[in-house]
Amino acid sequence: MPIDPVTGERLPYPGEPGAAPMPPAGPGAAPMPGPGPMGPPPGPMPGGPEDEAMARVADLASQAPQPKKPYSVKALQTLIGQMNDTIDELGGGDLPDLEVDFGGEKRWDQPLPPDLFVPLVALSEAVKLVAGGEFAEKYAFDPLEIVDDVQVRKATAQLRRMAKDKKLVEAMQAPMGPEDAELPPPPAPGALPPEDEELAAGLA
Repeated sequence: MPIDPVTGERLPYPGEPGAAPMPPAGPGAAPMPGPGPMGPPPGPMPGGPEDEAMARVADLASQAPQPKKPYSVKALQTLIGQMNDTIDELGGGDLPDLEVDFGGEKRWDQPLPPDLFVPLVALSEAVKLVAGGEFAEKYAFDPLEIVDDVQVRKATAQLRRMAKDKKLVEAMQAPMGPEDAELPPPPAPGALPPEDEELAAGLA
């Protein structure tokens, strides 16, 4: 039984109420764990659906074509502005705008940024799906062909025409029918980020 050498009184055994905590085993030793949670709950395991979706998006973004010669940033900004206007018209509401930072450059000698290329792919696939493909031939465009300023301007003009076509706008905002469900999936299924998949599905 432990005895206090000064008072002669009985001391509680370690673990009993009133007992002093046991000191660490040595210099620098970690304190003994007490009762209670041992730490925050583990996060999502790597390799889940979100990681797979991000990997598919990265793969799609990597397919953006290399320009034949540097793009004019002004032309790209015009394309982005028209893209925002067209998406608002086809979606029937004020949707979040695309924003791309070109770092103050006047010429862009890299592939189209993912924040522009991936939504362009989403919209091009939506046009193929809507109304059983009725508008595919008229308004289809291939983002992989946007390799110079000429193609940038052509894509901008195509988007402008789409925004002004009331029949296309109505078709984009109408619920998908059986004829749409029978269409084959787009070439890169599941390759779009969730917000762009929702955009393509909502527009179709």
